[in-house]
Amino acid sequence: MKTGKKIIIVILLLLFIGASVTMSFNMISRPTFEFTYTENYNGTGKAGYIFDGFNGNSSTSEIHIDHPYSKVSGEWVQDKSKDVIAVDNYTLVSDEYVKYIYIGPSVEHIDEQAFVYCKQLRAVYVDEANPNYCDVDGVLYTKDMKTVILYPICRCTQLVYDDIAKYGEVKNIGLDVKEDFDIKGSSDDELFTALHKQIRDANGDDFTREMFDEMLKKKVTAPYIGTYYVLKEKTAGSLKVEKAWSCDEKYTIAPGVERIAGNCFYKCDRLGEINIPDTVREIGNMAFFKCKGVSLLRLPDTLETIGNDAFSYCENMKYAIYIPSSVTHIGHHAFYKCRNDLKYYMGSSDPSSIELGGRWQSRSDNKFEADPPLWGKTRQECDDYNQELYDKDAAEEAQKAKDAQAQPESSSSSQGGVDTKFVRLIMIFFFIPGFIYVGVQVIRAMFKDDFLMTKKGKARLAAVKAEKEKIHQAYVQAGSEESEPNESEAADETAGDETEGGDE
Repeated sequence: MKTGKKIIIVILLLLFIGASVTMSFNMISRPTFEFTYTENYNGTGKAGYIFDGFNGNSSTSEIHIDHPYSKVSGEWVQDKSKDVIAVDNYTLVSDEYVKYIYIGPSVEHIDEQAFVYCKQLRAVYVDEANPNYCDVDGVLYTKDMKTVILYPICRCTQLVYDDIAKYGEVKNIGLDVKEDFDIKGSSDDELFTALHKQIRDANGDDFTREMFDEMLKKKVTAPYIGTYYVLKEKTAGSLKVEKAWSCDEKYTIAPGVERIAGNCFYKCDRLGEINIPDTVREIGNMAFFKCKGVSLLRLPDTLETIGNDAFSYCENMKYAIYIPSSVTHIGHHAFYKCRNDLKYYMGSSDPSSIELGGRWQSRSDNKFEADPPLWGKTRQECDDYNQELYDKDAAEEAQKAKDAQAQPESSSSSQGGVDTKFVRLIMIFFFIPGFIYVGVQVIRAMFKDDFLMTKKGKARLAAVKAEKEKIHQAYVQAGSEESEPNESEAADETAGDETEGGDE
C-alpha cells in the first residue's frame, strides 16, 4: 500500500514538473506578435484581426498597428492585404522596449487596458483617417475628445528630444543638471570607452554604445525614465556631456474631456502637475496610480465618480483635496497610501450622499482608521487652508535660498575638503595601522616572534622567555619533589598490610 502511494506521489510530481517546464517554455517561446481573426467582432458584423499579444525585444522599438504581422524567412512582415480592427486588453504589459506606437486607420476599438505600463513609451500616433481615435502631441484620445485614454509614461523624453532638435536646448520641460563629464579621446571608440567608464564609476549606470551613438546623432539619449545625457559640445578629441533629470513635467488635459480612462496616467511619476478640465465627470480605476510627483490636485465641480485606486500611492500629495458635492462614488483605496496627514474637504454635508469604498482614505499604518474627512465644506475653505501651506513652503524655500547665498562658495568647497581630510585621517590613523599590526602578528605567528624587533626589543623578548622557562622549571622541580615522599609512603603502607596479614 505504501509503495503504491509513493508511486502516485512520484507520478504527480513528474506531471507537475513537466507542466511547469512546458509553461515556462511557452512563455519564453511566445511569438513577438499575436493576432486572432474574427468574422463578427463584438457582434458588429465586422471581420478582421485582433491584436491580442506581444512579446517585445530590443529590436521592437516601434509598433505599427494597422496590418497583422506574420513571420517570413525568420522576419516579421506585415500582410497589407489584411486589416487590424481592434487591440485587446493587456496586449502590451510592462514592455521595456517599445518607444512609439502607430495606430492605423482600420483600428475601430482599443481596449482601455491595451497598453499598460510600457516603460519606454514616448508617444502614440494615430492616423488622421482613423474614425474613432486621435492623438494630441502623442497622447491618445477618442476622436470626439471626450475621453483621454493613455498618457505615455516617457512623454517627457519626447519633449526633451523635440526641444533639442528644434531649438538646440530644452525649453518645454525643466532639466536639473546632476553631473558634468569632460571626456578626452582621439576617436569615437576612445570617447565612448572613456565616457562609459566615467558614468559607471560615478553612479553605476549602464551606458551602451547604442546610447552613445544616439547622443552623437541627436545630441541627447535617455537610458532611463527621466534621465538624460545631453551632448553640449564635441570637438575632434573631446566631449562635454551633462547628465540631467526632468523634475517638473506638467500636463493639461484637453478641454471638453469628460472621462479619464483607467490606467491613463499609470505610474507617470515624473508628472509634477496635472490640470483637470471643468468638464470631467469620471476618473477611472487606477487612473493616477503611483503618480508620485503630483503634490496638488484640483477636482472639478462636474466630477461624479472617482474609481478604485484612482490616486493610490500618490505619496507627494501634501495639500488638502476638495471633493465637490457632485461626487457620488469614491472607489475603494482611491487615495490609499497618500500622505497620512492629507486632509479631505467634502462638499457634501454628510456621507449619506456618497458611496464610499473601503479604505478610500490614506492613513498611517499604525492606525485602524483614517482621520475623518471634513464634511459640509466649501472650496474656498480648502483653498484658504492650502494658502497657509503654500506660504509656509514658500517661506522655507526663500530661507533656503537665502542661506545658500549667504554661505560663500569657499566654505562649501572647504567643507567638502574637511570631509575628505577626515576620511583620510581615519584611513591613516586607524585602518592602515590596524592592517599593518594584523600583518605583523600573522608573520610572527608563522615565522619568528622577534620579526621586525629592535635589538633592545629582541633582548627583552629573550629575557621574558628565559624568565618563563625558569618559572616552568621551578614548577617541574616542585612536582618531582612531591612525588618522591608519596612513593615511600605507599611502600610503608604496603609493608604494614603484609605484617598484619602474617599475624593473622
